[in-house]
Amino acid sequence: MAYKPSKRKSKGAEELEPNLTPVMNLMVVLIPLLLSSAQFIKIGVIDLNLPPAIGSEIAGRSRPKESEKKLDLAITITQQGFYVSSSISMFRGLDRNEPSISNHEDGSFDFNKLSSVLFDIKKRAIDKFIDDDKIIIQAEPDVNYQILISTMDAARSYDVDGKIYSLFPDVSLAAGVI
Repeated sequence: MAYKPSKRKSKGAEELEPNLTPVMNLMVVLIPLLLSSAQFIKIGVIDLNLPPAIGSEIAGRSRPKESEKKLDLAITITQQGFYVSSSISMFRGLDRNEPSISNHEDGSFDFNKLSSVLFDIKKRAIDKFIDDDKIIIQAEPDVNYQILISTMDAARSYDVDGKIYSLFPDVSLAAGVI
């Protein structure tokens, strides 16, 4: 008995080309979207300086001069409050274990008082130290990120009767509490 030949094509059948039009349309839409979102990401960047990596070429390149006076101002953020210190002295509270600027009774940080203390330090330190615009901020690991950002903002500028004074705009972050 003879069977009817199948309707399938033989090995030499034409191959279909993929339709790239939808993929190209997607790229036409995605490229401008990605380029415009890059500008929004740039606005949210906070400028800060990280400590340099210590290597053989960096260590041999520059040596600190002994005659230059450095302020080395630092703020340590703990759950109790702010500890403000410099190479010259430590600004302590009434008790030796008490922070320089204690938290409010409800546990919130006093950023206005921090800015006021830093403003007084800036007035005394201006033109006397080579690093009178630098500050190091270090925090305990359990300190909230927003507290760290608000501390950076309080250290950069201070508003006195509507006039904004620049305090320590060159902010560096330390690895941990010393």
